[in-house]
Amino acid sequence: MQFITTILQPLEWLIAQLLILGHTLLVVLGMPDGPGLAWCLSIMGLVLVIRLCLLPLFMRQMTSMRRVQAIQPQLQRIQRKYASRKDPRSQEAMQRETMELYRKEGANPMGSCLPALVQMPVLCSLFYTLQRLPMIANGSSTAVGGLDRVVAGDIESSRFLGVRVADTFMTAGGTGERIVIGAIVAVMCVTLLVMQWLLTHRNTSREVLASPQFRMQRMTVFVFPLLYVFSGFTLPFGVLIYWVTNNLWNLGQTLVQLHWFPAPGSIAGERKELRDRDRENRRRAAAGLPSLEEQAAEELRRAATARRSRESRRGRRRRVPGDLD
Repeated sequence: MQFITTILQPLEWLIAQLLILGHTLLVVLGMPDGPGLAWCLSIMGLVLVIRLCLLPLFMRQMTSMRRVQAIQPQLQRIQRKYASRKDPRSQEAMQRETMELYRKEGANPMGSCLPALVQMPVLCSLFYTLQRLPMIANGSSTAVGGLDRVVAGDIESSRFLGVRVADTFMTAGGTGERIVIGAIVAVMCVTLLVMQWLLTHRNTSREVLASPQFRMQRMTVFVFPLLYVFSGFTLPFGVLIYWVTNNLWNLGQTLVQLHWFPAPGSIAGERKELRDRDRENRRRAAAGLPSLEEQAAEELRRAATARRSRESRRGRRRRVPGDLD
């Protein structure tokens, strides 16, 4: 534990500075100084700062996920090819073909995990910082960055929805506060469930949806919300504020992904194709051009006319020698 704390000290210092900066900006905008809502909002502001910094990673994540999802049918064909061959040589060949497919298509199966991995140290640092607030406030622990005894006491005493930032479910003073903490944990679980359901049922190709592997994978959707239930009741309320705000951001980000960057062959991808087709037809109608359907029908008509013309010319050429006889 001491080793982890030492490793995270620079990040704890940075988080402390961001909290103080966010609180200062809110006070400048007119919110009261000292213990109060401004400190809770500055914790939520950490999500905004961190997620804005992670936007380039999010774009790379979207690209990587689309590529991985696009090659799922090919991956399943490789898996079926070696399904009955469990010897080491066959398994090595399957791994080699899989990695070659990833390399050829420029897909990275770990690309979607990077933003979550980046945020884990932030969550850990925020947890340790909030956990130390009572000790910093009573002088039994050293200050973290600008979080001295006075500032730590202000943050510790700040309340959001009637719950102190430093309280956990077990240390909360009353039933109402514990109900609020339980409700926040429930919101965390629901947002995660909705996000995972959207990604698995709306952003997965229909071929993968029909596979036995997907039916097994679908059960894992409920694992992480269960972890939320167990961990949520042990974390300081300030960490839960950060976490639920981050989940709401992730849910909004997922909706953006489904609308603008859906996986090929998925339900969301089909809906995007329909939207794109409707938008293009409206543009064509405004410009006095035929719709995509009319253009496709015209191209089919021309192709049929050209085919009949070719067949007629070939028929005439075959009849010419007989006529001469």
